[in-house]
Amino acid sequence: MKLPDGWKYIKLSDITTPLTEMAGDKKYETLSISAGIGFVNQAKKFGKELSGKQYGKYTVLQRGDFSYNKGNSKKYPQGCIYQLTDRDCAAVPNVFESFRFILGINDYYEQLFMSGFLNHQLASKINHGVRDDGLLNLTGKDFYDCFVPFPSLAEQQKIAEILCKQDKIISSKQKLLEQKQQQKKWLIQKLLEVPHTNADCEKVFSLGGVVIDKSGWKKEILGCICTITGRIGFRGYTMSDITSSDKGVLSLSPSNIIDGQLNMEDSTFITLEKYLESPEIMIQKHDIVFVKTGSTFGKVGYLDSIYQKATINPQLVIVRSNNLVRQNLLYYILKSDYFQNFVNKIVVGGAVPTLSQEQLSKIMIHLPTLPEQEIIAQVLSAADKEIALLKSIIEQEKQKKKSLAQLLLTGTVRVK
Repeated sequence: MKLPDGWKYIKLSDITTPLTEMAGDKKYETLSISAGIGFVNQAKKFGKELSGKQYGKYTVLQRGDFSYNKGNSKKYPQGCIYQLTDRDCAAVPNVFESFRFILGINDYYEQLFMSGFLNHQLASKINHGVRDDGLLNLTGKDFYDCFVPFPSLAEQQKIAEILCKQDKIISSKQKLLEQKQQQKKWLIQKLLEVPHTNADCEKVFSLGGVVIDKSGWKKEILGCICTITGRIGFRGYTMSDITSSDKGVLSLSPSNIIDGQLNMEDSTFITLEKYLESPEIMIQKHDIVFVKTGSTFGKVGYLDSIYQKATINPQLVIVRSNNLVRQNLLYYILKSDYFQNFVNKIVVGGAVPTLSQEQLSKIMIHLPTLPEQEIIAQVLSAADKEIALLKSIIEQEKQKKKSLAQLLLTGTVRVK
């Protein structure tokens, strides 16, 4: 990349110093790095401290120091680099490449690393992929030999301020999203919790002009108010049935369901012939899909819009309501803590946790009257729309940040 006037390329080794202080017998909070998140407390992330006898060799970081985690991931194949900004000090595994800037503005370089500027250089230096311990084959010298653009300190500061301000905007909206998601979870609990299992449950209240009287809710077996359909065993598919997206039909898996909605990343497509073999599991608009097998059992998705042919893989079932229950309310019932607790109690453990269609169909639920169903579904759907809008706004802000970074970190737009 050609640099603008006043900028120059400089080696990391010329503006940083590797950190060598070890934790020894001193007590520090032990951190790891989570790709896409940053520094995280080891005990909170893994449920226990991982340092063990290696703790004494952990590298000590001070606020403003950086660590490069050479562990690769799908999103960060060249590893990731983060600055310690929310703690005065900590200790990290010595397999991380930890360093401190001796020249330059920390936040400018943090933004540069976040943009993936080093990825191409790192990829060219990595030797034979991943080591036995899961880390990239990259020496410290390889890392510090990478070049970075060096504007004037004043311009570095202004670039950092603009991009950090955009980060704060994104962060504030993400916190609001978390609040809205918690509010929705509380709404589901309040509106659908069962009075017979919770003495504190409010049994009668008004919602949108409709009286909600939970004492009158009928007990129904799930299989009596909906159909539950999965892929028949002998109609499963093998690798020979999988094809490209332009030739095949989408086959939904648990990974396609994120926060109850359809996500098309990392999708599998099967041949049209295999799709036509099972008409009973051809996806329709407003279908509910439920994960019955695997580590994400109990996950629920509502397909309120789908614009292509689709089916399901053997881990999923399709749930379609009859005239006793609204389809969108059934989706919220299946997501409720009350229902999920039943699922957790009856699922068969082992290497692959499994819930049979028969077991699922026998779960007892408490069903509101149709007028109650309608108003409850309206309230919860409105909460979903609010969350979806906020997610869209966050994505727009992220794209704005990406554009700003591209313009500012390359010097295409100057901020002298």
